[in-house]
Amino acid sequence: MISRTSKFFWGTWPLESQTQFFKFVLLGLLALAFSVAVGLKLFAGSMDQRIVHSKEQYGRVVPIVQDIKALRAQQGNLVHLPAEEAVWSIIDDLLMEENLTSIHSTRINEDLEGVQVTFIGLSLTKLTNFLNAMRDQASLQTPNCAITRNADDPRLADAHFVLAR
Repeated sequence: MISRTSKFFWGTWPLESQTQFFKFVLLGLLALAFSVAVGLKLFAGSMDQRIVHSKEQYGRVVPIVQDIKALRAQQGNLVHLPAEEAVWSIIDDLLMEENLTSIHSTRINEDLEGVQVTFIGLSLTKLTNFLNAMRDQASLQTPNCAITRNADDPRLADAHFVLAR
């Protein structure tokens, strides 16, 4: 007869020991699966709590940031100047004279004076710098604006702004 050796270490054990061993393995796997499921559930609950906490914190911070932006706009270095002078100052600072086609005073409503400004061939950088300076330095708002693609160079923009405080 050919002697067979078992491929597995438990093959030489008595049948009762093998049965008991596999019961423990099965119980161990069930305990491991249960532990993983409970751990994942606790982790998901913890993440939900963090998300809720972050939303609450964001809700408290947003009004503060808006107040800071409003105060910064009120404390710009050009706030004391009339709107047209402030616009001229910003145009000079940003070297935008070459893009300027017109600038003149206008009346927005019966008690609000404003300035109309028209530019051609502005890059996105110049456009955003101009708008940021209007808000931060001169506390000017844009009640009306029109931005179109430049006919000569589609990478540039033509812009018409009505600015007022």
